[in-house]
Amino acid sequence: EASSNLPPARASLGHTRWATHGGVTQANAHPHGDCHGRLAVIHNGIVENHADIRRSLGAHHVFRSETDTEVVVHLLEDRLATANGSADLTTALIESFREIEGLSAIAVLDGETGQICAAKNGSPLVVGWDDSGCYLASDPTALLDHTRRLIFVEDGQAVRLEPAGPRLFDIASGAELEPEVRTVDWVHEGSQLGSFDHYMAKEIDEQPGILRRLEATKQDSVDELARMIARAGEVFLVGCGTANNAGMAGQYLMAEVAQRRVGAVLASEMALVTPGLGPASLVIALSQSGETADVLDAVKLARSRGASIAALTNSEGSSLYRQADLPILLDCGPERCVLATKTYTAKLAILLMTAYTLAGRAEEGRRQIAQAAMLVESLLVAEADHHALESLAGSLAAAEHVFVLGRHTNYPLALEAALKIKEVSYIHAEGFASGELKHGVIALVEEGTPCLIFATEPVTLKETLAGASEVRARGALTVGFSQESHQEFGLQVPLSGSGPAVAFELAAAFQLLAYHLALRLDRDPDKPRNLAKSVTVR
Repeated sequence: EASSNLPPARASLGHTRWATHGGVTQANAHPHGDCHGRLAVIHNGIVENHADIRRSLGAHHVFRSETDTEVVVHLLEDRLATANGSADLTTALIESFREIEGLSAIAVLDGETGQICAAKNGSPLVVGWDDSGCYLASDPTALLDHTRRLIFVEDGQAVRLEPAGPRLFDIASGAELEPEVRTVDWVHEGSQLGSFDHYMAKEIDEQPGILRRLEATKQDSVDELARMIARAGEVFLVGCGTANNAGMAGQYLMAEVAQRRVGAVLASEMALVTPGLGPASLVIALSQSGETADVLDAVKLARSRGASIAALTNSEGSSLYRQADLPILLDCGPERCVLATKTYTAKLAILLMTAYTLAGRAEEGRRQIAQAAMLVESLLVAEADHHALESLAGSLAAAEHVFVLGRHTNYPLALEAALKIKEVSYIHAEGFASGELKHGVIALVEEGTPCLIFATEPVTLKETLAGASEVRARGALTVGFSQESHQEFGLQVPLSGSGPAVAFELAAAFQLLAYHLALRLDRDPDKPRNLAKSVTVR
């Protein structure tokens, strides 16, 4: 936990963020101050015209960092100086914000008055308050221990924090606005580590309970999503990173269970692959935070062409939640580890239930999720499974490359497993469709190369084992994730499930493997280098 030796104060401002301009150094860290030590600024996003603003400010300002953010505090300093004390901080921020290009959320503290103001365009910003004061954050999770009375600041708005409550302003006109107050009713799991060493381990462990909660509470939302899919001419599952991998799994589930063709699309590639997007289209957007910039851009594009929007998100009141025709909350509670674990399986659960509902077999879908919860729980409480995965992590820790092979519904799981490994251990890992081995992938395999083989599907087992045999013949260390042992496996991680539910057991297994790899290599599993929990910039 963070600690500070700062003195007590009525107003404070702080920020944790990787630098987007300049190196990760003390000088480039937020907050940034003006020349006279009066103002401090923090910032999410990018000031695209920072070079032009820096030139316009002239040589009388002293810049101490390489960041784009620092121009903002000097721009504010100029606005206040030009007004000769007649302009308040809100007016100065609004005027400065009009000059800034790009997606940004900016907060400023005036050290003389103790006043805090903020403004946003694109990047998330939420304000909460109670009897003890006002709070400002980029994510509502940070505020839920203090208050559930929130204002989600919209693009083109500024806010001033006051003891009696926040005041909202329109940036274009400067006019004061009536804020829309939301009282959020979000599942808020205990935010402390408790007996766990890391949030990643804690959040993996929470998955059985989350699956049971979704199975018991989400059928009405799933029914509506299935109706939207049935009415749509074309359907796209849109996400980034882990959310995209969940979307790809959903694509297979819709085809396998409901015989419905659904396309999985990387949000950042939306404009290139959906030229026919229109009023008959449905976009199902997936985002843990609901603030992922590329996902929001894809939703904006879809909305501009008349498409309907559904959303799977873990953040009530987020930008994505507010923009969707049908928002479905994942109800996972805060996910503090940068890596997505429980929100990944929650998305899979909603998509699986939707596929079965679309096929007219909703009860069977709920049974699959109940079975998945039991399988994951059994894996998590079995010490033998933990020791086996810890031992496997020791075997993989010295590897330069790890390849994960899956076929059919196991292919998107292979992609997610590889992503987890590379995110948390920094080992190069790639997931491949095992049917592609002869089309180039097998050239990468050499003596000792670890190849994880996902072999859980009876229908494709013969072909999957053939691929395992091919890489083992080239010297690979084959590790089978399967219900049965096979001669093609050098090592095995035994699984006990069957049908679609086994995907959740497999997911928990590779999440635990990635966690143990991080510990073996002395990485921080909760805060991998260079990564952010919510990617709010392009």
